[in-house]
Amino acid sequence: MYCSFYHFKEKPFNLLPDPDYLFLSSKHQSALNHLDYGLTDQTGFIIVIGDMGTGKTTLLKHLVRNLDESVQVAIVFNTNVSSLELMQMILREYDCGGSQYNKSKCYDALYNFFLDQYALRNRCVLIIDEAQNLSPTNLEEIRMLSNLNVGRDNLVQIILAGQFPLKLKLERKSMRQLAQRITLDFVLEPLGQDETREYILHRMKVAGRDNGDTLFAHETFEKIYQSSGGIPRLINILCDGALIYGFADKLTTIHANVIDEVLSEKKIKSQFYDNSHTREGDIKEQVPSTITRNIWDISRRLEIMEKQFANFQNNHYDHTIQKLEKLLEEEREKLRRAMYESGQKDVSIKVLKQRVVELAERIKKQR
Repeated sequence: MYCSFYHFKEKPFNLLPDPDYLFLSSKHQSALNHLDYGLTDQTGFIIVIGDMGTGKTTLLKHLVRNLDESVQVAIVFNTNVSSLELMQMILREYDCGGSQYNKSKCYDALYNFFLDQYALRNRCVLIIDEAQNLSPTNLEEIRMLSNLNVGRDNLVQIILAGQFPLKLKLERKSMRQLAQRITLDFVLEPLGQDETREYILHRMKVAGRDNGDTLFAHETFEKIYQSSGGIPRLINILCDGALIYGFADKLTTIHANVIDEVLSEKKIKSQFYDNSHTREGDIKEQVPSTITRNIWDISRRLEIMEKQFANFQNNHYDHTIQKLEKLLEEEREKLRRAMYESGQKDVSIKVLKQRVVELAERIKKQR
């Protein structure tokens, strides 16, 4: 609609994960380097964590497109399935049939396929996106696949990509065997303000317009960053909406007030709300909530505190213990606020609360 008016060959801010439009920010480049290293070194499990819309799927598609032809890849996106359905889906992705197989036959078929590829000196890679939705049973099924090996060589490398709840799942005691096999993990964080501007200009250039900085006014980039938090998907929503509004008003330059108009429009603005209340079964494009990111921040700080405590647990440094107690009380307060904002409905908050209680008990015992 607006493409010819703004001299684009195609829509620059499509929401579909398109590797042609991948913007390698410092964070995305680092994630790609981790993935490349993990696959080259044939490590065990590789984990990529990122909030909704940060570009995990686009990054994975870019990775797959650039793999050598000898690498056999299976990509699973639908993770809300039974363990049998999951195995059947993996078989189909490897083009091994399996729709009518029971679980035992699925394992046999996968093992034989992996052995055949190993004999041909081909590598097998299994990528599971939206892995935060995998049940504990399915995570165990995936772990069992990592047992398939020949001598010291893994027959399949596994990449799990998901949102922050995946991290919390893998921290459970029941997941220790799987967690111990993770050799690389990376957190894909949102773009910074300068990167947001570069991201927007990059997508417009790929779509056929080199002088994107003449289309979006300088103050508009800052407004988009503040409104989106640097989440690529939200940036796309805002920019696409702005171009639609600009085309309707025949604007040659998009200013910050156009972004305000887009945000005030109900259908667009609703996508920036916390959607934890979305009904189960709804088909949705979820957008990250501030609460979710705050919970993740608390989780990461608790990890650091736990490591610090472990370093001093055999010594009686009162000043260190006091400092940890102060930090712990600060995290308690942040956790209480997060629980209040979410209505105490988020499972991850309960997990964090338990971790705070356990850490407090450990500090009390140490004293």
